[in-house]
Amino acid sequence: MTVRNGRFWLTPPELELEVRKLLGEQYWDPCPYPRPPGFDAMRIDWIKPWYCNPPFNRIDGGCSGFARKAVEQGGPGVFVTSIPTPVACLLSAGARFIDAQRFRWMEIETRKPMPSPGLTGVFYLKDGEKR
Repeated sequence: MTVRNGRFWLTPPELELEVRKLLGEQYWDPCPYPRPPGFDAMRIDWIKPWYCNPPFNRIDGGCSGFARKAVEQGGPGVFVTSIPTPVACLLSAGARFIDAQRFRWMEIETRKPMPSPGLTGVFYLKDGEKR
């Protein structure tokens, strides 16, 4: 279950089918709907295998918080999140993700580094790879 803009969004059937292919019929959901009173997946160990369709609101830990928790807990598990179109395009074409860092881009005239850079993804697309 995803919470975005105060609305609840459940996993679509076609994605559910893919998750079941990867994890089997039984898996644990750290973001159930409805959420039991007092339940907080950020404070407990996750049962494996798990499937996480995280909330996007910061009150519940946010997507980044759940991603960090998923990495901490380890797999097997499936984590879904929205990604920008350029990233989807590159990954679908077979590009290899290399790194994500806060590179300090330089201003073109002064060469001073950007004071607060965002994350930058680096991808490698081999010669001849395209779809």
